[in-house]
Amino acid sequence: MLEMLKEAFRSIAANKLRTALSMIGIIIGVAAVIAVVSVAEGTSQSIRQNLSAIGSNLILISPGFTRGGGGRVSTSLSDLLTKEDAQRIQQLCPSVLYVTPMQQGNFIVQYERQNTMSGVLAVYPQIFNMMNLKLQEGEYFTEEDENSRRKVAVIGREIADTLFPDGDALGKTIKITSQSTRQNYRIIGVLEKSGTLLFLNPDRSILVPFSAAENRLFRRSYVSSIVAQAYSEQTAAQAVSEIDSILYSKFQDQDKYRIVSQEAMLQTINQTMALLSFMLGSIAGISLLVGGIGIMNIMLVTVAERTREIGVRKAVGANRRHILIQFLLESIILTFVAGIIGVGAGIFLSKGIALIGSIQTAVTPLVILIAVSVSIAVGVFFGVFPAMKASKLNPVEALRYE
Repeated sequence: MLEMLKEAFRSIAANKLRTALSMIGIIIGVAAVIAVVSVAEGTSQSIRQNLSAIGSNLILISPGFTRGGGGRVSTSLSDLLTKEDAQRIQQLCPSVLYVTPMQQGNFIVQYERQNTMSGVLAVYPQIFNMMNLKLQEGEYFTEEDENSRRKVAVIGREIADTLFPDGDALGKTIKITSQSTRQNYRIIGVLEKSGTLLFLNPDRSILVPFSAAENRLFRRSYVSSIVAQAYSEQTAAQAVSEIDSILYSKFQDQDKYRIVSQEAMLQTINQTMALLSFMLGSIAGISLLVGGIGIMNIMLVTVAERTREIGVRKAVGANRRHILIQFLLESIILTFVAGIIGVGAGIFLSKGIALIGSIQTAVTPLVILIAVSVSIAVGVFFGVFPAMKASKLNPVEALRYE
């Protein structure tokens, strides 16, 4: 076997240009698979990290929809959930640690001559623990602020940078304006930059006490959603069941509300990204197929050129098995070396995409192993036919071949 390997390397090295050209397809294929899958995997990891940063026991309750039929169109509901529903969940669900109703809307926010559009969230103080929101400076609003209906605000980092380019936001009063109202809120805290977390982007949000904004700013009795937190990841499923029981007893229609747990979101994201990675990898893998055809063509040419050599080897005692293994080894070595080079090119391309596109990419050992294994499999698959053709040559006819 060692002699066969040496002979295979000598044969490959004898025509460097042809060898390089035959390897290009495999190199491009492996590099494409690794680069494409790394983008999908990096995106998936980024989403999972954002969700995992706030645990996996959050539960989002939002309005559902009314069914269509009889000429009626199915419509989403907004005037459904109330803060009383949140209070009942807190009182009657033993698996639930925290609950907050949430009013959510976009408003124009102004400080002196600076203004921007921002999402305003009216919530209970528990939201800071539930979402694991960290302060860069200042303080959170408290239960006392909630009970006293104080018009105070904790703002996201991007909002602070926009309204206060000099960096001095604490104690300043901002105007939150809609078509029907204008309210002044005093800034008492600025959040650390966190990126998108689950259903909101704290960096672009302003959080205010629910009681202060419920009637003054939003002026509606129904809430946008309710956010609950189970005591632990292990009790999250039980908490969902308890919440569902309470809401169903009120509405008698499970379509009127939606309950989505963070764990279910993670599972859906994992399944979706795994399918996306498979699809993108399969598309990129087509170039491996093209590269394999190129390998087979080159090996067929090699067999034709070495017909006399095959005849001589058979004449001195080589059997069909030796000839078959010899040419199959050459094909496998070609694709293996091309696969290794392709891995390096794929990693380089992945890092380039991350740098240029400012997105997260991740090259996992499993992807590398699969890419190299597939390239070897391509060598075996497309090398079998030329190797069998070589092994079946008649030694007498092969010696006469010019």
